[in-house]
Amino acid sequence: MIPMVHSRFRDPQLDKLMLTTTSLRAHCAKLTCSMVSVCLWSGSMTFLMLAGSSAPATCQETGPQFPDELLTVAEKSNYEATSLTAEVDAFMTECASRGDHASVFEFGKTSKEVPMRGLLIANPPVETRPDDGRIVVLLLGNIHSGECDGKEALLMMARELTLNPDHEWLKKIVFLFVPNYNADANDMVAPNNRRGQIGPEKGMGKRENAQGFDLNRDFMKLESPEARSLIGLVQLWDPHMFVDCHTTNGSRHRYQLTYDVPHNPASPSPLRKYLREKMMPEVTEKLREQNLNAFYYGNFDREKTKWTTYGFEPRYSTEYIGMRGRLGILSESYSYISYRERIEATRAFVSRCLDFASANSETISQLTSQIDQQWADITGQNPGRFDLPLDAVMSKFDEPATILGFSGNGDEPEDFVVEFWGDYQPAAKVNLPWAYLLPDTLPEVIANLQNHGIQVERLKTATGINIQFQTVQAIRRSPQPFQGHAMVRLQTNSGREKRDFPAGTLVVRTAQPLGRLAVWLLEPQSVDGLVTWNYFDDVIQQGQEIPVWRIDQPAEIPLEALEPVAAKE
Repeated sequence: MIPMVHSRFRDPQLDKLMLTTTSLRAHCAKLTCSMVSVCLWSGSMTFLMLAGSSAPATCQETGPQFPDELLTVAEKSNYEATSLTAEVDAFMTECASRGDHASVFEFGKTSKEVPMRGLLIANPPVETRPDDGRIVVLLLGNIHSGECDGKEALLMMARELTLNPDHEWLKKIVFLFVPNYNADANDMVAPNNRRGQIGPEKGMGKRENAQGFDLNRDFMKLESPEARSLIGLVQLWDPHMFVDCHTTNGSRHRYQLTYDVPHNPASPSPLRKYLREKMMPEVTEKLREQNLNAFYYGNFDREKTKWTTYGFEPRYSTEYIGMRGRLGILSESYSYISYRERIEATRAFVSRCLDFASANSETISQLTSQIDQQWADITGQNPGRFDLPLDAVMSKFDEPATILGFSGNGDEPEDFVVEFWGDYQPAAKVNLPWAYLLPDTLPEVIANLQNHGIQVERLKTATGINIQFQTVQAIRRSPQPFQGHAMVRLQTNSGREKRDFPAGTLVVRTAQPLGRLAVWLLEPQSVDGLVTWNYFDDVIQQGQEIPVWRIDQPAEIPLEALEPVAAKE
């Protein structure tokens, strides 16, 4: 079922205020103040309704006044520009100088060797993941640098927390702000990088990183230094919650912001249930009280009878975080409202998510711990009793949704009762093995697993082991490249026998916190695994075995830890 009855969120008064003609939307981007006055104070936002006004309103903004060095580039430019990487770094450094509870950290370098930086905010301060009951939240902006609203909103929120060390959120949450993830592309500013998006007028960065990769398709293959660095940060802090801030330019609708949570049926069902049935309905209702309409991310079909979400694969950030057993949340502000309104909507949405996380921090901590323990229980004794989906098919929720849109190709508000296609169901499944065996001649494969934080061991001595093997019957490669890859799908058959494996053979046990992710990476039938992304291209041939062998039952085998393996340059 859909986790909320959305028709109750319609606000006729707000409908009148939404941008109802293309020319008005374009004009709004140039106004000093929008048709909606905004009061900002301590992260709260109240929209004062100006129904019936036919001329731009006089802005009546209240709240704190900041020195110039603590104004974002968006604020200083009257919302005509966005910050360059040097300006983001300077802003974070200035925030950190205002209190001992904030510090700038570096967690990697981009493909152009630009330092990747974030802001750690915690009171009392910490240098590692705390064990005092506080949860860790990672807030990401600018994965697509043309979608710069999140970057500016997160900088404003970081300022709020650094200037207010007694903020309610800080009693329950340790913050990792990474507002400018795609730093190289951030500085490739041009006005036409996001055609159709309203502002910033002086331009925005590019979508892809300097290598041409979409960083929000790189969470499994880890082909970019940015992705490897971010996952290293995730490994280090193991955040309970992750919010990824985007801007959507899809279907025209009347939501200032859409959002989403993990869809993949292989991610823990208690996590998906908690997000859909508890967290997001409450966040949506709180936004509704601020006269902000929000709903699950999607797009209309041509006839406006369906509302369809995006993919389930863990190559996407929030799906990947869900596969790690943590709360992943997608934020998508709406391209066709003004730049300022998008920043404010993003700030409001993330703030309401943090209100919820703060109020429910103990529950969230317990939930993630229980997910880890549940997986350990499943995989520790007889994992073959359980199946894990490796593919999924999209289906519709049982109940229709009411989507706030516009009539035909016009600008008159109209609500559409539609099928909501966003409920992925398992397709191909696999029995969980106890472990995988791999030869020690695949450094790129091993480096990828280790970069994810997956524990890899090796046989101390030659050992006879009962295994399941798979033989390639057919190889299908996508005719069109995706992210520079000819995606691979295999047709296989399998057999079982006992074999002798030499010392040094690599072992990946599923009884580890990231075992679920290891299965998705190593199973040849996975639709987003290392076979898919060409990691095995040099060693798979039709009629030959795939050099990944399953140990289905727990086995007494002599193991030792494996040192980090470097992939070939």
